[in-house]
Amino acid sequence: MVAAPPRFPVWSGWDLLFLFCFTAFSVMMLAAGGEAAKHLVHAKFPSARFLVQSPNEGIYLFLFQGLLDLLILLFIYFTITLKYNAQFFRSLKWQPRSAIRVSRYIPVGIVLALAVLGASTLFPNPQESPIEKLIKVPLTAFLFATLGVFVAPFVEEVIFRGFLYPVVERRLGKAGALVITALLFSGVHVSQLWGSWPAIVLITVVGFTLSSVRAHTDALLPSFIIHLSYNSTICLLFLIGVVVQGFPL
Repeated sequence: MVAAPPRFPVWSGWDLLFLFCFTAFSVMMLAAGGEAAKHLVHAKFPSARFLVQSPNEGIYLFLFQGLLDLLILLFIYFTITLKYNAQFFRSLKWQPRSAIRVSRYIPVGIVLALAVLGASTLFPNPQESPIEKLIKVPLTAFLFATLGVFVAPFVEEVIFRGFLYPVVERRLGKAGALVITALLFSGVHVSQLWGSWPAIVLITVVGFTLSSVRAHTDALLPSFIIHLSYNSTICLLFLIGVVVQGFPL
């Protein structure tokens, strides 16, 4: 008798609900811990107060985001490996069924980044977005670039197109999963871009592109490569602009 193939994904919609609750709880705990840490710095380490005061508050916010990303990633990892006793990358469909050329996806991310930057010049922001205000400080800007290249592409792809996408696809099909994951992806970036509607529209286009690649290839690696290439191009061009023109003040 031939064994039935394992269900994909091994997790369920309940695990998505647990992830949402865990994320909300983590946000509250990290926020409370962050406030306690800021009070401690003010009271006990006056020489380090500049790290949690304007214009360096971005350092605190990006560290908060980095810790939250780590907690969410660990939740997903242990849900898959401990709760369901499954392999992490295989369960996420990290690798396509057939071999792919990584180099074919790198230019997609570069072109996407250049298109977004070009559209941004045609439709300039009517006001500074929150993220633009934060990255005016050198240390904050380099921390943002580090997270944008080495953390965000992997964590965000695992969350939206690795963990969330297959559950929605099983319920609503590829089209439903594509739309929902793309909108949720852009939704989590709205707070960074608030006040800049052109930027919000553009990040939504990026989300639809990444989700479309995930749907087309039935794997997570291609969308991760594009995401990594996109973020790296954005950060590289920003740093080049800093070297040539200096930090915006």
